[in-house]
Amino acid sequence: MSDEENFELVRRFNQVPGKDLSVLDELVAPDFVVHGGNGLEVRGRESWRQFLLTAGEQFQGEDVESGIDELIGNGDLVAERWWIRTPVGIRRGITLHRVADGKLQEDWVVFEDIPADGATPPAAAS
Repeated sequence: MSDEENFELVRRFNQVPGKDLSVLDELVAPDFVVHGGNGLEVRGRESWRQFLLTAGEQFQGEDVESGIDELIGNGDLVAERWWIRTPVGIRRGITLHRVADGKLQEDWVVFEDIPADGATPPAAAS
């Protein structure tokens, strides 16, 4: 796939949370793996679907916005800078997506939380 096709795959993937999760079947390999911040690891498309359902319950009915700041492609890899704004603050992060056979195969995610009150996030406090 071209970089632009991979970018479109990542954009579609980012529209999934809070929406119709059946589209994950088109976007994510059955053995998809997410290596996340804070030691999170999710293995398998169905486990990712359950993770999104559980995470979505936290802000159900709340005003949540998200966006992509930048996408950089290199063959089967796409680097993404992103943000999510919730009532409790902003999460900014970087994800490295690996694409195989037209689907997301593996993600590595790092992020930081910035509380809405402007206080230093607990993980960054010294």
